[in-house]
Amino acid sequence: MSVSDFVRQQLHQRLEQHRIVVWYDSDRAFADFIQSFQADSCVVVSTVESILNSRRQAEAVYRQMNEPDDLAKAGLNLLIYVPRQRGIIEDEKRQDPFEVFAWAGVAFGDKEAEQLESLARQAIPERTIEITRLFAQGSPTLSMLDRLQFHHRSPLLLEALGTDSPSEAIALVLCLDEKSQRIDSVKGCLKEFLPLLATEIGFKPLLKAKSWTEIRKQLGQYVLFNEFALDLPCELPQSFSALPRAEASHELVIFAVCDRMRDSSDLRSGYVQLAVEVENQLQLSNLTENLAQLGTRDTFPFAEKRYLHQVLEYVQQNNLADAQKILTQRRHSIWNNHLERGNIWMIVERCVTFLATSNTVEDLSKKSLQSMSLRQIISAYAPPDRWGWAELDRHQRLFEQGATAYAGDGGEIESLVEFCRRRYLEVALAIQDRFLNCVQKEGWFPEGVLRQTQVFDQYVAPLLEQNNNKVAFFLADSLRFEMGRDLAEALEQLGEVETLPVASVLPTTTPCGMAALMPNADGTLRLVESDGELIPVLGERKLEESRHRMRLLQEKYGDRFKDIEPEDILSKKVNALGKQLASVDLLVVRTKDPDRIAESIGNMKARKYLSDVVSEMVNTIRRLSTIGFTHFVISADHGHVLIDEIPLGDVIPKPGGEWLKTKRRSLLGQFISGESPNTVIFKTEQVGIQGDAQDLCVAKGFKVFQQVEGYFHEGISLQEAIVPLVILRSQGKITTQSKPNIFLRYKFNYFTSKVINLRVCYEYLLPEPIQVRIEAYDGSTIKAKRVGEATDCDARDERTGEIILQPNQEISVPILLESDDISCSKIELRAIDPQTGVIWAKLELENRLLD
Repeated sequence: MSVSDFVRQQLHQRLEQHRIVVWYDSDRAFADFIQSFQADSCVVVSTVESILNSRRQAEAVYRQMNEPDDLAKAGLNLLIYVPRQRGIIEDEKRQDPFEVFAWAGVAFGDKEAEQLESLARQAIPERTIEITRLFAQGSPTLSMLDRLQFHHRSPLLLEALGTDSPSEAIALVLCLDEKSQRIDSVKGCLKEFLPLLATEIGFKPLLKAKSWTEIRKQLGQYVLFNEFALDLPCELPQSFSALPRAEASHELVIFAVCDRMRDSSDLRSGYVQLAVEVENQLQLSNLTENLAQLGTRDTFPFAEKRYLHQVLEYVQQNNLADAQKILTQRRHSIWNNHLERGNIWMIVERCVTFLATSNTVEDLSKKSLQSMSLRQIISAYAPPDRWGWAELDRHQRLFEQGATAYAGDGGEIESLVEFCRRRYLEVALAIQDRFLNCVQKEGWFPEGVLRQTQVFDQYVAPLLEQNNNKVAFFLADSLRFEMGRDLAEALEQLGEVETLPVASVLPTTTPCGMAALMPNADGTLRLVESDGELIPVLGERKLEESRHRMRLLQEKYGDRFKDIEPEDILSKKVNALGKQLASVDLLVVRTKDPDRIAESIGNMKARKYLSDVVSEMVNTIRRLSTIGFTHFVISADHGHVLIDEIPLGDVIPKPGGEWLKTKRRSLLGQFISGESPNTVIFKTEQVGIQGDAQDLCVAKGFKVFQQVEGYFHEGISLQEAIVPLVILRSQGKITTQSKPNIFLRYKFNYFTSKVINLRVCYEYLLPEPIQVRIEAYDGSTIKAKRVGEATDCDARDERTGEIILQPNQEISVPILLESDDISCSKIELRAIDPQTGVIWAKLELENRLLD
């Protein structure tokens, strides 16, 4: 396709989609082209001669386009050619007489991708090198660029490979065996190819090379080594002095060849194999140990570990800015996605982000912490609409989640992760000490902060008094404030979202927190002794267990009420779910209890679930929006503390007393006597507790009364006692979109590792991204169980776990198989609509884990 044909195609597409196109061409590169441009039902207005007359002509056509009585004129399209640059700032745009038409339709030519050089590369990508050279040397015309399509310097190479572009040809023969074999099979091709290699990249085979096979090996080593050498910011070691070197004038083509091999899905595996072979042949890792600095290009795998070591050194020096520069530069490295190294880099990046956040929080808190009141500390920690100290908890959760997902031995980064854990305790405990002191002085609940017992009456009950409202009330277990903020951000596309901090009741246990979220709880919730236990009571009604709380709501709201768990919503088809909940006005959604998960499947998986719960709630809310729920209120019984393990000396003895409720972080009953330097004793009325207990004993810091795993609650800390209230007013029923064109590919039809690097592509004409869930199942039937999902990568939204696909871009998505025993003969990888659960694409792979 010529450049002119490509530009003509682009204009036709935009006219068809937008009907009005304003073409800005400040270089007048298309001045001749526009004179002959034609399209069906299109009026072309050129502003070259007179801006005033052109404006009048464009207005006349626009009026005709909006004339309903004349169908022929109403079907017109309008193309306005403006040989000037489009305004950048608003004042410039207001002075442009044609900006209003661009606003009504679309502008073209104002972006770099829509200017002549970029359009030429898109039209004839095989001529990228020549195009770049022409523009570097001067200003080629459109007609000159059109002639490139027909100019073939190497007809035999074109016959063999389908291209005679030097960079394209070299990339193909180095990475694809079938293309390489064509050099021998087309008579005379090699003889034609060798002079081209000498001219374009300076390559001349050694005299001993007698066959194309031998020449190809030399060519591969020459291209990769010289990319590495040309990219170095310092001198090469003397040990490489005998190797043939390319001149600086060859850099452009060599870099283009290597970019083509790394960036193309069809060539990438061949490149990886070639780079590993060349690195081993030249012993690059050993012979470059003393290099002070490497370049920025991604030639060989040994550089990946060298850069990782450099990042760790920068972190030790507290030079986080330079560490982040390397992380940004290496984010799309081919070696991070290969050899399962991506997870390590993901954890390191999260650690560096956490450390930067910890420095910011420490600096801000040190300035005023000791003079702050309880309310001021909570406002700094959990502001409703801006960055707060709770970001420390968020980034700590994310790096811990990454460490949990990492399947390697962690030797390289173990010291970094441990440093981050110590750093978290250092900063969080400094704030915690002041926070607990303020509770001692001021009591609980904090003034001016919404009480947990007010949530239902103020934010749920009023919605149910209005007709046609369908309300979903989420009773989340163990949701920290920062997780609520993540949830709110993920829900913004569904409607108006608000996030508020809520002061939970004490102690921060599930029975007390859930009872506080029931109707009429404010001022009436009490803890009453029953059979030697303290249980929450509203009036005379015991609310010890979930079934008691659900029965209360059932009696109050009758058949308008139903309770359900997220998995029951996500496992049903949308139509069936809509019928099931058609008459329900108050749907209570209960999430799983992380305490019980930790007991049944282990602490590590429970910690992973704490992050996944946000994703689960987003998917559940989307599904409910699809069937017509209009209002969503999400709150929690309590938060939690999440650390790797209890530090030595932080398990403390209980003070003397008659304790009716003994928990990990607190004791309720009557304090009798004894020294207790690691605890704070409150009178229950001082901390808002009504009932039969006289005293509340709380462990200081993050200390505990019994040896437990690193996840716990029941104490008084910002992490445990400040929970989120997320309120969503949905925009209405979500309309489900038509099935998109999504393609899943893997290099084999089988897998041998628990990490599968899946290639995913989404084809779409418009530049609109799409979000999908990508999961692995142990079969293809409806009863198949999920055995894995997409793990962390650049395209994964860390809040929802969904993969964001950009149109017409193929990406790598690592799938982590989570099950310890995958005994099925095959797995099915699925791309799933997050709203409806519809499978958009799937790929079946044979299980060869045991081979």
